[in-house]
Amino acid sequence: MLAKSCGDLKKLDPSAENGTYVIDPDGDGDEPPYYVTCDMTDKNGVGVTVISHDSENRTLVDGCEPPGCYKRDINYTGTSLPQLAKLANVSSRCEQFIKYECLNSQLFKNATNTVIGWWVSRDGNNMKYWGGASPRNGEQICACGMNNSCARTDLVCNCDKNDAEWRDDSGLLTDKTRLPVKQLRFGDTGGDDVNNGEDKEHGYHTLGKFKCYDIL
Repeated sequence: MLAKSCGDLKKLDPSAENGTYVIDPDGDGDEPPYYVTCDMTDKNGVGVTVISHDSENRTLVDGCEPPGCYKRDINYTGTSLPQLAKLANVSSRCEQFIKYECLNSQLFKNATNTVIGWWVSRDGNNMKYWGGASPRNGEQICACGMNNSCARTDLVCNCDKNDAEWRDDSGLLTDKTRLPVKQLRFGDTGGDDVNNGEDKEHGYHTLGKFKCYDIL
């Protein structure tokens, strides 16, 4: 019988090393087994299941002004969202790093309560909170908003300062009932060049690998 995850594999074989393995999170269920990367040294050696995708590189967001007009679908290597949902179900914790770097580009417009950038959960819901933050009643918030450390004290994200300086909002997404990220959406990057192009609106997104593991 195949292991359900890299953590399960590590329990079955404590000597298992880093590498590529076949897992079957739902056992005799409808979803077929698939190949994953197992990191047997991370997280104190519990056995971390690592899934790559086609959008890990730092990627430019440019020339798109309306909220969410930029769309990036995330395609996971050798597996499907239903298969990854099964992995999340049998794991204690899952996480995925997300980052948005911004120049004159906002994630939220606080004055009008408009969401400009968001990520889409595996079940197709638009998620308003950003990496490093915890969802609070659907609130729009980033990590800096959780501890009042944003670039301006009345904001909930650094990018919402919307000035001519590079800023970023980043952190880990950790709600395993929503992960992995299915799609990225951004806007507010369609402004004209001013000051010889120095203040043009644009950003970059980075999305890390999907990782699941158990707790010792």
